[in-house]
Amino acid sequence: MQKWFVLLCSSIILLLLISACGKKEDNAVEFGKEFIKGYYHVEDLSLDLNKMNTAQLLDKQNKFSTYFTEKEFEDLANKRFFLIPEEVAIKKNNTISVQNIKFEKNEQDQAKSESFDFNHSFTLIFTDPEGNEVDKVELKGQMTIINSDNELKIDSYYDGEHLKDMLYN
Repeated sequence: MQKWFVLLCSSIILLLLISACGKKEDNAVEFGKEFIKGYYHVEDLSLDLNKMNTAQLLDKQNKFSTYFTEKEFEDLANKRFFLIPEEVAIKKNNTISVQNIKFEKNEQDQAKSESFDFNHSFTLIFTDPEGNEVDKVELKGQMTIINSDNELKIDSYYDGEHLKDMLYN
């Protein structure tokens, strides 16, 4: 009887651990989706980034700082990464919306239980001022999300160079 009780308790603990890990992963995916939607979605084409002073540009970038570890944010901010979608939208005179966000857990290097490595993909829809869809761009990349001090943070982010190419070509 005692063996059955120990087996039952062990099974319950195992199920709780498995469901907690799945919940953490689901939270990480939702966190990543929230960042992608906020970062790539551009509605306001009236901004003139060339006329903004340094403080205004820094404020624009800093709204994404809560998503990232300090090091990753600094690395991306130094490359003006956080301004690229708005610069592309303004250059093309198109709004940008995000559709079909998909995350796939990267099974390589998942040794840390507080770290989630994902491959992600999503579609950017470019729409002209009259509301007509003019372009559709598929982006793929990688994202590592960590649990740091009970907060989710993006520790590594890459989405290819497609938007940067659109900006400079």
